[in-house]
Amino acid sequence: MQESAYLEGHEEYLANLRRMPLLHSMDDNQLRAMLSLSKLRKYDKGEIIISEGSIDAWMYFLISGRVRVEKTGRKVGEICGTGAVFGEMGVLGEKERSATVRAHTEAMCLAVDGSFLERLDDKDRNACYTVLYRMFVDILAERLRETTTELARAKEKMALLRKKIVDGE
Repeated sequence: MQESAYLEGHEEYLANLRRMPLLHSMDDNQLRAMLSLSKLRKYDKGEIIISEGSIDAWMYFLISGRVRVEKTGRKVGEICGTGAVFGEMGVLGEKERSATVRAHTEAMCLAVDGSFLERLDDKDRNACYTVLYRMFVDILAERLRETTTELARAKEKMALLRKKIVDGE
């Protein structure tokens, strides 16, 4: 992994952050606070970004490339597209990471240390939590839709396999 220094004072990134749909409602002070504890990270193909079972408060905004999500070594998903978010659950509390995220291609991410929220005054902190929780709800709702669709397909395949076994095919 190649990593920049913290991006505090890099005003040139504010416009790019605001273009990310999930961050457009944050004001300049909130984005500056977030940047102060953010780094650009570049990962080579196959490199681990998040390890299942680890504990940290980093979340990631994908700038380029694709990442693969793995549970106990098996692929369970893939994330691509500028502005896509992963690792957001680490900001919600000190719990073990539920999956490994690995660079599927060379990938560039904005890595945000969720502890930036503690640097904000109460008003900005509450506003940021509101934005982040809304973002988390949108992300989790989409993932739940995808998981439900995948579960329905798996159940359909299992029913077909049972039928073949019962019918002796």
